[in-house]
Amino acid sequence: MKFREDTKGSTFIPMRALMSIVIAGVIGALAYAGFQQMEKIRAEKEMERICNELIASLSTMVASGNARDIHNPADGEGDSRTIDFSLPTKLVYLGFGVDPDPDNDGEMESKMLADGACIVYKIDGLSKKIFWLDNIKFRKGIKNEKGIWVIDDQQGMVILREGKIKLTFELVKDFSGKYVLIKPAY
Repeated sequence: MKFREDTKGSTFIPMRALMSIVIAGVIGALAYAGFQQMEKIRAEKEMERICNELIASLSTMVASGNARDIHNPADGEGDSRTIDFSLPTKLVYLGFGVDPDPDNDGEMESKMLADGACIVYKIDGLSKKIFWLDNIKFRKGIKNEKGIWVIDDQQGMVILREGKIKLTFELVKDFSGKYVLIKPAY
């Protein structure tokens, strides 16, 4: 009879089960937050690798390549590189020659920065990264009415999406120097 009248454990077991559920929830939330942070860091490392490979390829082209005269329609194509990118899902923006969000207010711009001698990217939840370049000056390309790629009014190129993208970089020149003209293929 005393066994049935003992109620000390009747509140202890449900309380222990509740504490176990709470602790499991906290551990799960911490694991999820850690995974999200790890994904951001992985995306940033991937973007850093992409930028370094691009800079190495374009530096060689600018240093020893043949540039097309942008003002001479009869001039043949300059040296070019077509590169396929696989941009990470956490990418907010990628700017060639431009800081797309210089005020960090979320309003995108395409004004030139440092005469186009930079690459700027931002991964969601992290600070933006800027690669300052010595000999590479980017310009966005557009086709004119004759179908010839020309510089788009001193604008930089901004990419606001993730995934696969293909860009062609052509070496061009005008009166003020050599530039890398970006021809979007998307």
